[in-house]
Amino acid sequence: MKPELAFKYESDVGEGPIWDPVSQELIWIDVTRGLIHRFNPKGGEITTLPIGQHIGAVGLFSKTHYIAAVRDGFAKINSNTGEVEYLHHVLHSPEIRFNDGKCDPRGRFVAGTMRYEPEIGTAALYSCAPDGIVTEILSGVGLSNGLCWNKTGDTFFYIDTLTRSIARFDYDLDSGKLSNKSIFFQFDENDGSPDGMAIDSEESIWVALWGGSKIVKIDRNGSQVAHIDMPVSQPTSLTFGGEDLKTLYVTSARFQLKAEQLAREPLAGSIFSIQVEIPGRVEPVFGVGRLGN
Repeated sequence: MKPELAFKYESDVGEGPIWDPVSQELIWIDVTRGLIHRFNPKGGEITTLPIGQHIGAVGLFSKTHYIAAVRDGFAKINSNTGEVEYLHHVLHSPEIRFNDGKCDPRGRFVAGTMRYEPEIGTAALYSCAPDGIVTEILSGVGLSNGLCWNKTGDTFFYIDTLTRSIARFDYDLDSGKLSNKSIFFQFDENDGSPDGMAIDSEESIWVALWGGSKIVKIDRNGSQVAHIDMPVSQPTSLTFGGEDLKTLYVTSARFQLKAEQLAREPLAGSIFSIQVEIPGRVEPVFGVGRLGN
């Protein structure tokens, strides 16, 4: 498995990729520039939607809107105009923002927070129901990041980057509540910082390691079974795409890289693709949930 350049770009903090199975397009964001991008791999076209503020994550919603965690809350974003319609303001401090998020198998949008200067115990994980009701489901977080669910939706995997681990929880699909936390996988300091992650159809978890210049694959038993070296130091997140969901798309960042670093990694901020043998799963839709996968 070798990464290929899918699209050369200069995202400051490229993040949160999701695959739209209807349009067969890749969607991703630039957190600090407040941009939502769509990329058509077949035609090579890219469209960019500015929303006027920092953005932590987007999810699939409808033909006309995204669900999103914007800087300070949950919102619907018009996919044509970029207009932000808040469902719920959550944060009231300019020192903290929303970060990574995804829809759960029942159609809630789950996203966590982080301080701009991350600190243990100062952030949290929230769940936004389709009616806009928001619930804090985990407190005491440092830097909320990657998240995914197993096939049946009753197990939740979660990265708090400051712990350098993937936590596993029991997940109540009816209530969206977490219980019975355990450590699924612990990274070493030399690995880099665990960031975004995705889960394939055999329930192996793929993790992007910020500062580690690599992607790793961890099987359902919690053993690392593969790693892929990347041509950038800050891979951020990943998702499965393509008609057969066997293309692993990886986002990356140029954030705070100095001129000499950018000279060594001119593709920082670009999108990469990796062909894999085991397909992924289509991401659930806000208000709907998982559609037969």
